[in-house]
Amino acid sequence: MNPRRTFLAILAIYLLLAVAYSVALPLGEAPDEADHYAYIVYLGEHRSLPEGTTVTQSKHPPLYHAAAAALTTWTGLDFTFLRSNPDALPLGPDKPPNFFIHTTLEDFPWTGGPLAMHLARFLSIFFGAVTVWAAWRLGTEVFPERLAIGLLAAAFLAGLPGFLFISASINNDNAAATFGALAVLLCAVTLRRGLVWWRSLLLGVCLGLGLLSKVGTLALWPVALLAVGGAWWLSTNRKQVALRAVVQLILIYGVAVLVASPWLLRNGQLYGDPLAWDLVRATVDQRLEPLRLADIGWLLRGFHTSLWGRFAAAGQVAAPTWVFTLAAVFTAIVIAGAVLYLARGKWQIDAAPPSDPSFEPTPPITDHRSPITDTRSLFWLHLTLLAAAPLLMFLSIVRYSAIALGTDQVRLMFPALSAMAVWTGVGVVGLVDWVGKGGTEGKGGKRGKEGKGGKDRVVVGGFAGGMAVFGLVVWLGVLRPGFAPPEPIVPAGSVAGETLAAFGPLELVAAELPGEPVSAGSAIPVRLWWRAGAEGLDDLRPAVRLVHSDGWLAAEWSHSPADGRHSTDHWQEGEVFEDSYLLLPNPGPPGVYTVEVGVRPFGGDWLPAREPADNSEFHIIGQVIYQ
Repeated sequence: MNPRRTFLAILAIYLLLAVAYSVALPLGEAPDEADHYAYIVYLGEHRSLPEGTTVTQSKHPPLYHAAAAALTTWTGLDFTFLRSNPDALPLGPDKPPNFFIHTTLEDFPWTGGPLAMHLARFLSIFFGAVTVWAAWRLGTEVFPERLAIGLLAAAFLAGLPGFLFISASINNDNAAATFGALAVLLCAVTLRRGLVWWRSLLLGVCLGLGLLSKVGTLALWPVALLAVGGAWWLSTNRKQVALRAVVQLILIYGVAVLVASPWLLRNGQLYGDPLAWDLVRATVDQRLEPLRLADIGWLLRGFHTSLWGRFAAAGQVAAPTWVFTLAAVFTAIVIAGAVLYLARGKWQIDAAPPSDPSFEPTPPITDHRSPITDTRSLFWLHLTLLAAAPLLMFLSIVRYSAIALGTDQVRLMFPALSAMAVWTGVGVVGLVDWVGKGGTEGKGGKRGKEGKGGKDRVVVGGFAGGMAVFGLVVWLGVLRPGFAPPEPIVPAGSVAGETLAAFGPLELVAAELPGEPVSAGSAIPVRLWWRAGAEGLDDLRPAVRLVHSDGWLAAEWSHSPADGRHSTDHWQEGEVFEDSYLLLPNPGPPGVYTVEVGVRPFGGDWLPAREPADNSEFHIIGQVIYQ
């Protein structure tokens, strides 16, 4: 098995799926994506950081957004194409999933703001690719004699729906994942290869850039202490190495603070706090009750579902329950496999010094250590690193959940995602070894190594293919249909029938009102059917009104037909779509209410209603008795 070629194949799978997820996901429909784009627009237009709460995501450090702004400023950074969908909130099972109405302005070929958002998404995909690479290298560094583990870690991420979804969207969690993964990788390299000045400098840079990406990466800063302390412990002359270890630890944290210092100092001057926690509290939904044990279960459930198949801005597009059940079974099997792997002691071979010719040679040891002086201690230090990274991140999220709601999203764990992926690789290998019981491994020598290599080749290929298929199936079966437009009641090219009223090229062909009196306090249902009288419609917005018999306006609702899931400028001539309303009179005294409808282009004036009776702006479709 050539690990580099295999990894490149896995990386290609990731890139193909990530681009597919990005193209299928309408703009603005990922968590906080429109707000993140607003931050990018501000940076691109003003060349400075926003102050206060005017830009909600400005509570975050600016590295990701500044990089996206530098990449996209030339597009013009238009924002007007993002048009909110009034039917989306409040959330509910009968609500449309899209927070925005997606018009032809977003269609390919992209220009202006849509082009800027897609370029920013491609930047996220690049960060995701680096994270996949770091997961592969981390597994290889910890298990140099079992290269399958690193490849399995990369394959896990390459087809993981939750990772692909965030990688395909505008979100600073992508940069946080990358710098967190690089920091953990450098810590693992430091443990195996010793203390080197340039590596400590690079580790400090990664920690600083991680902090400039997202404050949550601070949770990983203790792993640098673990790496330096472990390298000192493994050295053959601890007294001689002690001073170097202390100085390099100071270097790591000093460089990290120095890299992030411009943002920290600015926050201190503006908000009196380097991390601007008051600004954070002002821009999040705050928790009003103390965090309970049940909330920890809520967090874990949210992590699980958002990792395996919960999409959209608030997770309202989700895979069927059986997918999460199977994912839970897979997780349990992986955990059991990892326990079996450790219990059987195979790590004593797999964590041995590298002997594979394709593995990079170990650089000269500079802390008076033989290449590996204590395989057992090194392995357990590596294992502690793999466990500490996700545990530290989880504890920090629990602490953050004590002040903020909506933290049940696995993307908050992304700085430690590479370590979690390596654990997956360990679990898969452990399970395969246990099932095989050494039958294909041989009992030593060249033949045994060839047997294990052949088995691992099959395992990596099968697992990578399985994850790729899973990611593709979720894309085909959950993400794409979740945002697919409704099918027309009547297809394009149909013969024109009766028209109740016409507003420009948009024709009202039928209307349905309650046939019986409606109880006061209840919403009044109204159903309309619209037909495209021609192609090339504008983004038209019908409005339905309830007018009391005394002449005052009791209710009005204006939106894009079909719950905003298929803007009228996409309609083909002859297509008919259903359009539903629920109107609650306010105030709502009993009486007779007239129901009338009008239409106007987005941001434009009312279109005249062409009908036999008159040529007014609103067409009366009937009356409703409220009692």
